[in-house]
Amino acid sequence: MTGPKNVVEAKDWAEFKREWRETFAEHAQQANIAYSFSEADVKPSGEEGTILAVEVADYRIVGIGARIFFGVMTGNAFIEAKVKAVSLRDGATFGEQQYSTTSSAWGGVFAKVTPQQVDSIATNIFKDFAAK
Repeated sequence: MTGPKNVVEAKDWAEFKREWRETFAEHAQQANIAYSFSEADVKPSGEEGTILAVEVADYRIVGIGARIFFGVMTGNAFIEAKVKAVSLRDGATFGEQQYSTTSSAWGGVFAKVTPQQVDSIATNIFKDFAAK
């Protein structure tokens, strides 16, 4: 995962990455797909596999606790990210998808929060892999 300086230096970037790491690990386990999260750039290795290169343009974390306690005052959670599928064998990009999620604070406690948005992105990505 990467992004512009203002994104990767945000105070909650580590929490946001943790959410992605854990959510994608759950989806990979359910799909019986080997998965690892790398903090460093992954280089082609000649092995079979796919690198998901995630570039987060912007995001705002809103947790369920904040949504319950503050409702509409919490504001909107959102994620703007681009995910590239790259061959681990030779580094060729074979897919790219833009993801844009947002909640509506006016949805009150039922508005999607950040974990649900990451889960939605993971669901879509793993559906695409299962179809291949």
